[in-house]
Amino acid sequence: MATTINLDSYGVKDIKTLEGIEAIRLRPGMYIGSTGPDGVKHITLEIISNAVDEYLNGHCTRCDISVSKDGYVEIRDNGRGVPFGKAKDGSETLVNIYTKLHTGAKFDSNGKTGYNTSGGMNGVGAKATNALSRYFQVASFRDGKHAVASFEKGKLKDYQEEKWAGKETGTWVKFLPDESIFKEGILLDYDALRKQIQELAYLSPGMVFHFTYLDKPEEEITSKNGILDYIKDLNSNKTSLTSIFYTENIEDRIGVKIAMEYNDTYSDTYKLYTNSIPNSGGTHLTGFRTALTTSINEYARDKGLLKEKDANITGEELKEGLSLVLSFIMPDPVFSGQTKDVLSSSEARTIVQRLVSKDLKIWLDNNPKDAKAIVDKAMLARAAREKAKKAKETVRKVDTKKRTILPGTLSDANSKNRSECEIFIVEGRSAEGPTKEARNRNTQAVLPVRGKILNTLKTDLHKALGNKEISAMIDAFGLEVKDGKVIVDESKLRYGKIIITADADVDGRLNCCL
Repeated sequence: MATTINLDSYGVKDIKTLEGIEAIRLRPGMYIGSTGPDGVKHITLEIISNAVDEYLNGHCTRCDISVSKDGYVEIRDNGRGVPFGKAKDGSETLVNIYTKLHTGAKFDSNGKTGYNTSGGMNGVGAKATNALSRYFQVASFRDGKHAVASFEKGKLKDYQEEKWAGKETGTWVKFLPDESIFKEGILLDYDALRKQIQELAYLSPGMVFHFTYLDKPEEEITSKNGILDYIKDLNSNKTSLTSIFYTENIEDRIGVKIAMEYNDTYSDTYKLYTNSIPNSGGTHLTGFRTALTTSINEYARDKGLLKEKDANITGEELKEGLSLVLSFIMPDPVFSGQTKDVLSSSEARTIVQRLVSKDLKIWLDNNPKDAKAIVDKAMLARAAREKAKKAKETVRKVDTKKRTILPGTLSDANSKNRSECEIFIVEGRSAEGPTKEARNRNTQAVLPVRGKILNTLKTDLHKALGNKEISAMIDAFGLEVKDGKVIVDESKLRYGKIIITADADVDGRLNCCL
């Protein structure tokens, strides 16, 4: 039977082209990652990042940030100010910068515009803030003039230019996030925002942030020593195992700053940034890990800390207790998405590896105690991982083992009423014979074990489960081993009472204690 298709239901009339602002408002998650509290923080950081970009290129020393109780955010810097005036097509440049996607000065990374490096490389960030704000106003002060543009939900409402008598330059932005987009609330979280500003201060040593939140007193947030202060802050409540390794290198407008310290914890802490934009991972981290792993192994082999039979220390083993701050700068970085969460520029890996390796090897040679502490920490991680692996394998074997066969050494009771039965644990074959002769075969069982059995309080799980005597008792008692634990199910217990008998000597006393 033929099927009739109605082509009128889908045609040219259904094809739409969204303008930049309209596209952002329709699909905000594509541009800022979230429409929850993180999204509000993201559009705020897009504006703050513009001030940091000015700092990175030598034109900004101060950024004022305030959040009012009704949700308004104000950000002002003393950078060069956003350019304004007529573009070649007659449009207003300032308006274009905040409305037209992929419009800006940060595409030209050859230094002509002053932006050798920048966090905003796609010409989208500030436009997303504008598009997702119910109210947005930007003012620029430069060249003896003052320009102000006002928007509602990304659409221009007013634009004015006038002469400016003041000598200062900079950019001022005030916006109110759109509650129809951010339905979980538009008020920024104080702790999350302050933490982010503090991180930016660490990455911008000497730059001063003035932060005012609702009715709280104004805070001055700054850092003199940059990521050296950052690494000390990260480890402030931990016991350090090494001194701080710090290196700073730049080559052909590509640079890396690294601060690293080991502590006595079993977790690792990474703080990664590209042009002051936070990342969760990327090629810069891969380059550092390669440099660290190679340098540590070469040092350990050279100094005899690793024996010939020992396998090389792995990157995974070097992670425990590692605190790392890595700040990477480069023109035209490539990220995995608009939110810039993961750096994917291939040259970052090779450059970071090369720039870090040289200084790291010198540091290891000059700090032998630190180097040994790192190697020892990695070897402990290896030993723990191997024990955990063996324990897991043993547990899997025990879990899958069918416990239908009772120990061959067990002389069991005959009664089917197991609650009235009892089992005697005796020390060796010599004690087994007399006990068996004297017992009531109907209700009493006998299980011999050798003297000085394994002390389960002082051994690993896989050794305990692999011990013949302990395994025999688990089977005889009717216990189960599941997910690495001995499970007691009263309905499956084979005896109502367990009696331990022992000789009056050292071995006997030890067995009773165990």
